[in-house]
Amino acid sequence: MPATTALRRALAVTAALPLLALAACGYGSQAKDDDTVRVAAGAKKTDGLDSVRIGYFGNLTHATALVGARKGFFQKELGATEATYAVFNAGPSEIEALNSGSLDIGFIGPSP
Repeated sequence: MPATTALRRALAVTAALPLLALAACGYGSQAKDDDTVRVAAGAKKTDGLDSVRIGYFGNLTHATALVGARKGFFQKELGATEATYAVFNAGPSEIEALNSGSLDIGFIGPSP
């Protein structure tokens, strides 16, 4: 039986390799150079603020923040208030930034 199991695993890996190769060819080559979000003329500032500082983790668990920042969804909703972003790799440093006033909004995760 061990030979059969090893053969099945080898076949599974061999079958998956073309899929991995296709996945590596993603959409990065089609990205635009200018991803600037343009604010409509006459747009109002949100709560009269000049800017809002947003922090998040640069990983898949914070997909909402990643997509919102990259696609300009936050900036669109903020109008003439400028959104600036900070990427963190750990929760304690982001909490410190929030406590010190360096951030206005922080995406931390589902638990806290």
